[in-house]
Amino acid sequence: MDFQPRPDPTHRSWRVAVAVLCALLVVFAGVVQVAHTHADQMATHADCSLCVAAHISVQLTPSLAPAPVSPVVTAVEIEPICARATALSTFALFTRPPPAASPAA
Repeated sequence: MDFQPRPDPTHRSWRVAVAVLCALLVVFAGVVQVAHTHADQMATHADCSLCVAAHISVQLTPSLAPAPVSPVVTAVEIEPICARATALSTFALFTRPPPAASPAA
């Protein structure tokens, strides 16, 4: 018999409270980013970390390692197409029939 204790309700409510707090933090950060303005209405603000983070772009760099080349080990041969099987095909697990009755001796 497997006995599994019931989870403590206070432990579950603590997890729910942390999840709600994280969700509210994400919503608050999104509202701050959208509503963020400066008094002088300049397009760039080098001293504002929020503006710098919003306008940063990813710089793509070319790959320095060349693509690996795999050598050909063996040539692949295509088997010829077999002729159509006849209507009476042979059974792969064929056993010989019983011996014929020999003439009475």
